Amino acid sequence: MAAVKYRLRNTTSTKNVSINFDIHISAKDRLRGSTNILIAPQYWDQGNQRIRNVTILSKTKDNLNKKLSKFKSFVDDKIAEYDTTNISEIKKLLKYDVDIYFGKIEEVIEEVITFYSFTNKFIAQSKIRVNDTTGKKLSYRTLNDYDRLVNFLKDFEKKYKYEITFESINLEFYYDFKSYLESLKFSVNTIGKYIKILKVFMNAATEQGLNTNLSYKNKRFVKPVAESQNIYLNISELEKIIKLDLSDNPIMDNARDLFIIAAYTGLRVSDFNGLTKENIKTYKDKRFFHVIVQKTGKYLPIPLHPEVEKVLIKNNGNPPPKMKNQDINDELTNIGRKAKIKEIITVKTIKGGIENTDMKPKYKLIKNHTARRSFCTNAYIAGMSTLDIMAISGHTSERTFLNYIKITADERAMKISENPFFNPLNKAKLEIAN
Repeated sequence: MAAVKYRLRNTTSTKNVSINFDIHISAKDRLRGSTNILIAPQYWDQGNQRIRNVTILSKTKDNLNKKLSKFKSFVDDKIAEYDTTNISEIKKLLKYDVDIYFGKIEEVIEEVITFYSFTNKFIAQSKIRVNDTTGKKLSYRTLNDYDRLVNFLKDFEKKYKYEITFESINLEFYYDFKSYLESLKFSVNTIGKYIKILKVFMNAATEQGLNTNLSYKNKRFVKPVAESQNIYLNISELEKIIKLDLSDNPIMDNARDLFIIAAYTGLRVSDFNGLTKENIKTYKDKRFFHVIVQKTGKYLPIPLHPEVEKVLIKNNGNPPPKMKNQDINDELTNIGRKAKIKEIITVKTIKGGIENTDMKPKYKLIKNHTARRSFCTNAYIAGMSTLDIMAISGHTSERTFLNYIKITADERAMKISENPFFNPLNKAKLEIAN
């Protein structure tokens, strides 16, 4: 154990001088410095290493002596903490700690990054982060999903007594957390969304060198996916909606007009709901909607279909006024019912790990997004090239696009039957013409 001795800087001075410390770490190694305590030499007891008990210092001596004793204890405790017996290392470590003790330097506290401190920082930064592809900030919905996942993880940690760290996010965690989300009666795709976000967190931590556990990249640590029960409206069904007389209900009429524009442009609700006259341009006698797509930030020109032109004429050359998205959805159910779009659809859902089957009339399934699927599917059936449809829909792979469109086996067979392979005479005529 080191010996701490005190001595005055100047024993003959008539003024206050510093009480210095002299730490004997070994026979040859010492650490010296000032305690920052000042005292007149006449009041210092070198033999007892204390300030003398004199009346003039009755209010301060006890406190000052206590500081001297406390420093000795500090030195002993620090040396006991050091995980080394090397004298030069001890001296170096002790000098650093003593300098901090007396305020000569500020202690550098190494921040310990935990899973939660990282995700909190990641989410905070995400609020101002710009997507490199689109140049836009993340949506409120995405940021809200980030927060919700963190809250679910904390609740899972509490209920399952499973500490969440970078190292603990392994396959055992994956199966338990998936079971936890199923217990909340979430659908497969909702569970998949939260697993995907978790992988986003882990990827970011790995890229920053904060995580070395790659269990989340295991082929079994997957984002669960179930085919969504989405419908489309064929041309005949769309015509039924177009022919409805809704003049007695302006709100429903406006919702119908917005839906028809979407069904013949393929735009998302974030793009078709809020179009203005300024979005309409003419090029070589053809009229187009010119749209900057909100999701991707890309410029998109879309030819105006005759049914879209009818809606514009009805609204004095303007697109229909904007409505709340949910209000449109609510009206679409009533519109579908009035148009008697009542084909019975089998709806399969998986919630809480349990598959449920329900039978619903088609009009109950009509939503804003139905218009976009209707455009893609009807354009495909009509023979428009998949590349041209994808240019409007924004799909980047034909495989994903073909999973997106909704046609029955009979409809696909009819489209195939129109191929020249099944019409040799038509093929021959084409070859002669060429």
